[in-house]
Amino acid sequence: MASRYLQVNGTHVTEAQSYLLLMLGSTLFVDKSRDRVRPVVNLFLDELEEIDQYSWASGTLAWLYRCLGQASRAGARGVAGCLTLLQCWIYEYFPGFRPSHFEPPVVGPDEAWASRWIGQPATGSVADPSVRLAFYRRAIDSLTPADVFWTPFDQRPHLEVRRSLYTGVIRFADIGEFYDPARCLRQFGYRQMIPPPPSRPQRADRPEAPGGYVIRIPESFDAAWDALLSHMVHIDMYSQPWRTYPYETTADYLDWFVTHSHCRVLRDDGDADRLVDSAAVRFDH
Repeated sequence: MASRYLQVNGTHVTEAQSYLLLMLGSTLFVDKSRDRVRPVVNLFLDELEEIDQYSWASGTLAWLYRCLGQASRAGARGVAGCLTLLQCWIYEYFPGFRPSHFEPPVVGPDEAWASRWIGQPATGSVADPSVRLAFYRRAIDSLTPADVFWTPFDQRPHLEVRRSLYTGVIRFADIGEFYDPARCLRQFGYRQMIPPPPSRPQRADRPEAPGGYVIRIPESFDAAWDALLSHMVHIDMYSQPWRTYPYETTADYLDWFVTHSHCRVLRDDGDADRLVDSAAVRFDH
């Protein structure tokens, strides 16, 4: 926003702050309070001349990470955060979940990447939430490495956006989340290796009720953001030998992954199969 516009009078500044408060609260930092915005957002709007100095992308991602963590609790009834970002991420990396019979257009350098998906209909709908959930869980469990578009933005995105290799804490106000690209090297065009052990928060409470979800990370971790060269994945150690196919891993990675992750999301029983078969019939028609 041009400084000369802000200097006209205080009314214009107030109007700009009000508009930005609405935009940030309804797009990037959405919660489940409907028509309310977290008061902390106001702290970033006091000096509008400095608003372009903040890393809004990393703040949005940190807030989304926190909201997804809360939504993973058994007592959660919904999900907050920038769901436009989440939905577009799914479309980019998992072609099988894209709107059917649609090839996204190429967007220009000054256009929002998410605009590729504007106005596209869903692939199908099922009224019963339990049936719909079971259907998509089975679809996720049926994915193979070839069903993933590993590098939708570029073969080497870090060459253009160097900070994408940053490893450390990303923040939005008092919210801190760990960001580690070493766990998703195939998105950068490299073979996936066993990543180093994850960083540990100072405190982590993840009860069944999402309201008690607390992750506390010491402020000392924030120094990494300003020391990029010493807090980034050094890609040279991953680049030799070059990968020969998009989802290549080292020989020991998959065995490690099986013991450190959840390979399936759908319970293996007859009820689940019945729900999936029912949903498949409805989607086909």
